[in-house]
Amino acid sequence: MTSPEKIIHNGFTIYTYGQPADPHVVIEQMSRGEIIRDKGRGGIRLLSVDGKKMACRQYLHGGLFRAITGDRFCSEKRALDEAGILCYLAENGFPVVRPCCVVAERAGIAKRLYLITEFVQDASDLLDVWRMTSGIKRFRIIKSLAGLFRTLELLGIYHPDLHINNILLTGQGKLVFLDFDRARKKAVTTNDMEKMFRRLDRYMEKQKRRGDITLDMRDKIFFLRVYQKLSGCDILSRMEKQFKTRAFLNRIGWIVESFLYGGNR
Repeated sequence: MTSPEKIIHNGFTIYTYGQPADPHVVIEQMSRGEIIRDKGRGGIRLLSVDGKKMACRQYLHGGLFRAITGDRFCSEKRALDEAGILCYLAENGFPVVRPCCVVAERAGIAKRLYLITEFVQDASDLLDVWRMTSGIKRFRIIKSLAGLFRTLELLGIYHPDLHINNILLTGQGKLVFLDFDRARKKAVTTNDMEKMFRRLDRYMEKQKRRGDITLDMRDKIFFLRVYQKLSGCDILSRMEKQFKTRAFLNRIGWIVESFLYGGNR
């Protein structure tokens, strides 16, 4: 994996990947760039560094920790791990955004963390595309998505929280993945793949429950059949029986989230 260059500047530690960045410009843009708030938990900030458009995402704790620790972390490890995974995937031809910088801002004894990546032009969120597609076009997206999950498995990447809101569809019809926070490199098992598919299903069902998308069992079965054909694993029979039970458990989780965070992810 690509090793970053480390720069310390006015309470910030900047780890750069590829072309070195001017720390003055990076820090200035982080405070002045346009914020798109409907992207992820805290939104993303658009930066312009050396004439290139970039996206800056701040790390926030999830689950119960979000209410306690918010945006404070003990070290840069979480952000550096994700940047390393992105570099590894890009170097192996997997369609991801390339990391530009990891930034750690001193906050007392803790740190605030940011990941700055390339900005993908002429692309739409896959969730937005899903809302407007059906039939053959939707099946093509599902087929591509299942194939990329198989590629992740072969590359040995397990992602516990992968869902389509962190995937783009370019104007050329290619999928590009954005977020590998808490992903790790390991020997990926069939059980790992089931967990990834269940997380994906949970997110999709949540959007369906809110009335944001349409989703039926035919979409799910097609996805699993494509993956099954590519992997040789009988994933379909393993997962079909779980859908109803998981749907019930997911509804309980959504109720808890709504009490804690007002329904926002």
